[in-house]
Amino acid sequence: MKFNKIIFPALACTLMLGSCDDNKMEWGTPDGHGEISESEMPLALKEKIANYDYIKAYATQYTPNLIVGLGLGTDEYIGNADYKAIADANFQMFTTGNAMKHQTVVQSDGTLKLTTVDAFLEAVPTDIQIYGHNFIWHTQQNQNYLKSLIAPQMNIESDSNIANILTGDASNFNSGTSGGWSSWGNNKEEQTIENGIGEDGTACMALKNKGDNAGAAYTAQCGYTFDTYLQANKEYIIKFKAKSSSNAGKLQFQYQNGTTYESQGGYNTFDIGSTWNTYEYEFTTTYEDVNRIILNFGEVGGTYYIDDIEFGLKIDDTMTNILAGDNSDFEGGTKGSWGSWGNSSSTNVSAKEEGYKSDYCVVLVNHSDGDDYYAAQFAYTFNEPLAVGETYIIQFYAKSTINGSGVQFASQSSNDYSGEGYHAFTLSTDWTLCEYEYTCTKENINRILINFGKNAATFHVDNIKFGLKKEPQTKAVTRSTTITYIPKTAQEKKTVLLNAMESWIKGMAEHVGDRIKDWDVINEPITDNCQWRGIDGAFGGTDSEGKADMAPTEDAVNGLNLNWSNETGNGHFYWGYYLGKEYATKAFEYARQYCAQGSRLFVNEYNLETNPNKLAALIEFVKYIDQNNSTGAAIVDGIGTQMHVTASGITKEQIDAMFKTLAATGKIIRVTELDVALGTATPSAEQLAAQSDVYQMIFESYKENIPETQQSGITIWTLSDNPDEHQYWLKDQSPNLFDANYARKHAYKGVCDGIAGKDISEGFTGTDWEKVYE
Repeated sequence: MKFNKIIFPALACTLMLGSCDDNKMEWGTPDGHGEISESEMPLALKEKIANYDYIKAYATQYTPNLIVGLGLGTDEYIGNADYKAIADANFQMFTTGNAMKHQTVVQSDGTLKLTTVDAFLEAVPTDIQIYGHNFIWHTQQNQNYLKSLIAPQMNIESDSNIANILTGDASNFNSGTSGGWSSWGNNKEEQTIENGIGEDGTACMALKNKGDNAGAAYTAQCGYTFDTYLQANKEYIIKFKAKSSSNAGKLQFQYQNGTTYESQGGYNTFDIGSTWNTYEYEFTTTYEDVNRIILNFGEVGGTYYIDDIEFGLKIDDTMTNILAGDNSDFEGGTKGSWGSWGNSSSTNVSAKEEGYKSDYCVVLVNHSDGDDYYAAQFAYTFNEPLAVGETYIIQFYAKSTINGSGVQFASQSSNDYSGEGYHAFTLSTDWTLCEYEYTCTKENINRILINFGKNAATFHVDNIKFGLKKEPQTKAVTRSTTITYIPKTAQEKKTVLLNAMESWIKGMAEHVGDRIKDWDVINEPITDNCQWRGIDGAFGGTDSEGKADMAPTEDAVNGLNLNWSNETGNGHFYWGYYLGKEYATKAFEYARQYCAQGSRLFVNEYNLETNPNKLAALIEFVKYIDQNNSTGAAIVDGIGTQMHVTASGITKEQIDAMFKTLAATGKIIRVTELDVALGTATPSAEQLAAQSDVYQMIFESYKENIPETQQSGITIWTLSDNPDEHQYWLKDQSPNLFDANYARKHAYKGVCDGIAGKDISEGFTGTDWEKVYE
């Protein structure tokens, strides 16, 4: 028998001894009894607990099929020798809390950082098993990386021309005046025009701030006020040349109403070096009353030299547009020379103010799904054919009444209807820029089409441009640009995510090799209302960490925003939303392919003991995977039930019922994350006894209701009640077998007795108290 040799200083002088020396207690002899031997002396509860062997000693003796594990933090295990010693001495299997999860291991480029995993594997004795936790979850995923994979194609519109509305000195200062630019602010020192200092040897404007008092950008401002307001919802460009007396100079662009100082925006900061450079920024304002542009120069001390300022509406020069008037923007209220046919569809010009940042657009209505996009066509025929070998650009804005529906560009001969250049665009309910480069390879192509017959939906299309692609000009420009996005198709997202899933599972499984033979493949796949999480709108409820499941925004669906729900940085990512039910089968197929031979693969879920409907849904989930994976055989080896319970809120009837239902599946069953919360950091003796009874009851129920051939074991979730282990989980709940000082609690006895199926301490004698003090 091993003993903990735990000293109880306060107890040493009160264990029915006359003093703290070697004198033995004198016992009286009750009437009718003989002398009392030392072996008959009763032991106090703490003495009994101290005399228990290590947990795994009882598991080895009484339950060889029930492996008792511990969920732990790798930092505590690696960095705290006392923690490690207790864990090693008591448990047969370890589960890492976070070290092996996607968000911890997968880096921003998809590579795996396994330094902590390697250190943990090195530290764990080889006779202690490790449980892999976990491959696929809906939270603690590297959300930024996964969303970068499904992010839309990003089109950066740059090197654009400007319909410049600044003239004369307002632009180039060559006549020696400011041309209407004026400056102000507490940090402004002076505004001058410097002859011969410009990049081309002509005049430029110089703005100097109080270098010893540099502050916010707006503390020194130089602005130009127009006589009329800028056009709302139009793209403008500010472009200028500049240098600074400081290599770390900064200028900030903004716009506003010059009278009320409202309707402010822009706020783009340029890093200005000590040599001349060209800077450019594109923006769109939704305000109706903007009439001033400003260059703020208050942030970094120094003198800023500015020249050749251009400002005005953006002119797209990526192509020579050969469509004009109503053939392009429909602002005259007609469809121009565009015609349409097919699938009983219709085309009309929209009502006023329905266009893309304009009054009118064309509306294409397809009444029923077709076999292909060409079932309904919107076409423009040119007088002359396109030039073979030349590259053209088609560009337009479009939206649909149905997310995920689309239109298709094509070119065609109006004589024999032969076509080429087919390219589909997936649309949403928001305006999307659709752009595609097409090289003409066939003779007599004289028609372009926007095909819309595949999906029953209404499409709005505006600002159609088509023409020869211009070769870009090479310019040394430092710029901020307007970025437009073309979302990936559902199939494109599916392909890239499946590749990422396979890479992640393969990389982790092959790295640890034979060291890990049991794996949580999918964690928490069922919502509290018994649906497949992330599929068919199932985002309701909370997960086991109390985090809310939130339906994704459209930006989230397209990978644009970083946070799926309203909780910043929570790592939520719903694989099933993009992959459908296939996410589950694929995860198990990859795990079976790459995990070590003989590995056992689990699904893991919480609240099964209190939610029978959720348990039933999980079992159906497992059946689906077994029946629909590509191996042609059952692929799920086991089911894990977490069992985060409270001492006052769980019953034996609930536990028995859950285990009986799980056993009926024929799967291996494991309790993966057992803890028994008390709801207080200072529990009473009665509460500690109740906690012990629940632990014991769960172990006994598991042994009674799970056949030995289906037994895997029970893992206790975290080692102790120490606050370091409960910063984010069951804080002040006292859920574990060891207290905050790593001393055994009453629950330790409950677990050991549950394993043995009896009160082990009944075999202890009165002389065993001496072993407490050895």
